[in-house]
Amino acid sequence: MKALTIQIGIFGRTNVGKSSLMNFITNQNTSIVSETVGTTTDVVYKQMELNPLGPITLFDTAGIDDTSVLGSKRIEKTQKTFDSCDIVILMCDSGKFGSFEESIVKEADKRKTPCVIVVSKTDLNPPDKIFLEQLKKYTKYVMLFSNVSGNRDDFLNALKKILIEALPDKYIENYRALRNIVKKGDTVVLVMPIDLGAPRGKIIMPQAQTLRHILDLNAASYTVQDTEYEIALQNLKTLPIIVVTDSQAVERIAAKTPDNVKLTTFSIIYAADKSDIVEMAKGATALNNLQDGDKVLISEACAHHASADDIGRVKLPKWIRKYSKKDLEVEYISGQDYPENIAVYKIIIHCGGCTLNRKSMLSRLNKAVEAGVPITNYGIAISVLHGVIEKVLEVFPEALSAYKKYEFKCSGYYKN
Repeated sequence: MKALTIQIGIFGRTNVGKSSLMNFITNQNTSIVSETVGTTTDVVYKQMELNPLGPITLFDTAGIDDTSVLGSKRIEKTQKTFDSCDIVILMCDSGKFGSFEESIVKEADKRKTPCVIVVSKTDLNPPDKIFLEQLKKYTKYVMLFSNVSGNRDDFLNALKKILIEALPDKYIENYRALRNIVKKGDTVVLVMPIDLGAPRGKIIMPQAQTLRHILDLNAASYTVQDTEYEIALQNLKTLPIIVVTDSQAVERIAAKTPDNVKLTTFSIIYAADKSDIVEMAKGATALNNLQDGDKVLISEACAHHASADDIGRVKLPKWIRKYSKKDLEVEYISGQDYPENIAVYKIIIHCGGCTLNRKSMLSRLNKAVEAGVPITNYGIAISVLHGVIEKVLEVFPEALSAYKKYEFKCSGYYKN
């Protein structure tokens, strides 16, 4: 799944060779290659295995200097790609590195994203030493590329060496929150209700990924619906180290969970794995200070057809209004788009983000923080609304401390 891959964006001017590089790396005709300016009209992506790093996703973007009729729209899509990139590949022609290229470097630096400069078409115009030294002022990672005379294995080996050096050790695995809670031989109970919102014949991504993490930790999982939860506890010879439940059942499960058993939700684990759970916990305190007329934004990363009891569009608004006893204006947004003017909202409640990578979720969180708008996610918000927030945050002490500290402060605390 794309959200669990290392995401690499290929940027540069029109016709600099971005699509050729994409096809060269993937060894497929993934992107259309043409001398016509503006051939790449939208962001094209392709996944592949790049051992020992594992799965990666490559993004071929439109040219940053596109002056065609649709150029501004294409560039806007290109710029949004920065939000999800773990690595930026900036392509340039030999001897040509100006304001367009510098703007890409600045965007990467602003996001603290490693940048690799690839000099293109070196078979036609080999770069001189002076130009290469100039490039090293922007980044220490500089590569040469020619899809005519280049050796694919040599190029990939050099690229892998750079990626291993530029990315922290175990870049994806480092953000698996359960590794700090569950150890080999432990038992974990997973509560997965099958309701109208559950996909037929499948379990949802947060549940599937959590189950995989438990297997990776060499622990045992006991999976039940909420209606069989008490039976599960009775059947176990020893109590589980932790219970992880669907957020919608958290109130019922909390009431039936022994005080000495840890409890959290799949969505809250995502807040720790994919975002900043401390900021998310702070943001949730804004639910205690909503006033009549306040705007609430519910943001979903994926686009789906809402069911009769949809969590984001039906249940959450009902629970928020019941909890706050206020006349609120609730708005929704879904998919890859994220509103520019988020300052109008008193709180943003984001889904877990199972289709987004950590970089994307942090980008969305940072935009909210910069705008002075509290942000939280479904799991944390639902736990506040059902009065079990302290129980489910016990396994994340810093987040619990942050929630308690800001609980009675006004929702504009980011501006203080």
